[in-house]
Amino acid sequence: MRIKIFLLATTLLCTSAVFAQKKKKNKKSNTSENTEWNVANPGMDFNYKTHRFTTDEGTWMNLDVSPDGKTVVFDMLGDIYT
Repeated sequence: MRIKIFLLATTLLCTSAVFAQKKKKNKKSNTSENTEWNVANPGMDFNYKTHRFTTDEGTWMNLDVSPDGKTVVFDMLGDIYT
């Protein structure tokens, strides 16, 4: 009897996790909403802002140089800078 209850509970837990992953329907077009964000195409409503700052240190930063060697790209505090 305990094994049947355990199997039933396990089955219910596994199936509820599967149903939780369903994509939401877009009300306007009645299609699945694309939740994947593309860095090359962030969307028309993306608010680009240009600013300058000076710093002489940072931690846990990633850095890369463009193929032509003219631009340095790095991230700091969740933002990407060139």
